[in-house]
Amino acid sequence: MTEPQTAHGTADQTALQELVDDAAFLSHEHQLHLADRHGDDAWGAEMTTGSFTFTSATGETTTCRLQFLGTAAPGPGSWMWAWNNVNGFPEDVLRAAEKTREAGLPEATEAELPLTDDLPYRLALAAKTVTGSWTHYSAPVGGGTRAWFLLDADGLALPAPSVPRVVRVLSEGLLSVTVVDHRRAVASYAAARGLETADDGGALALTLPDGSVTVRFDEHGRIAGIEGTARGASEPVDDPAPSPTDAADVPEADTAVEPVAFDVPEPAEPAPAEEPGPVVEPVPEPRRRSWFRRRG
Repeated sequence: MTEPQTAHGTADQTALQELVDDAAFLSHEHQLHLADRHGDDAWGAEMTTGSFTFTSATGETTTCRLQFLGTAAPGPGSWMWAWNNVNGFPEDVLRAAEKTREAGLPEATEAELPLTDDLPYRLALAAKTVTGSWTHYSAPVGGGTRAWFLLDADGLALPAPSVPRVVRVLSEGLLSVTVVDHRRAVASYAAARGLETADDGGALALTLPDGSVTVRFDEHGRIAGIEGTARGASEPVDDPAPSPTDAADVPEADTAVEPVAFDVPEPAEPAPAEEPGPVVEPVPEPRRRSWFRRRG
């Protein structure tokens, strides 16, 4: 496989970019799932117990296990890793940040980094690849500062993949963060989702429970188009995979999902990275703001 190249081409940036490429699509799918489940919910974090709670408008609560990654503060203009925190948080809630540092990623060994628009999300993607925890939440904690968490809960597990959902994930994922090695990113996503793949050189064909998705690449290895063929006419968004008895009712005829074509910029001029927007993060409850302070 061709070594991924970054805009500046340094070894440190390449290492981070590889982790970003590996996580880009699976992370985006998890964030879509989180938005579907809790996009309008209020939130609360209990750092001493390592718990993160979503509260719906009807008062229903869902509690997740949290890992604290770090903070992005516009005042000092920096990202600070959680392992450099001054709050006395338990070691257990800092485990993901520590594990990312231990993985040897240079950006994870510096306690504080100059803040750019896409840096927190790129570091979160790297942490996801290292830890295998795929859902994040960026929480406002006052003064423009945002705390970044990884969340785990049974309810955050993804449903079985479907053709329309995978087409959406792959097409939107390219807009959520700068992906450099497109083929690597698609292959990593397929492997993580347990999808069988066939590579004919110019395209990767992914076999799904309800059909197939073919991803075509141009001569530079960039995604040029995505085509899906599904059995059935609609996407079972966030529904579990059909049972064997349900499967008997699925029409045998295939339904073509509308192809998606891309006009991807040249590698030397990558599209500007931006933090994805599917997760609507509500204003925190005021009582939650007092638990956090930041060095400096």
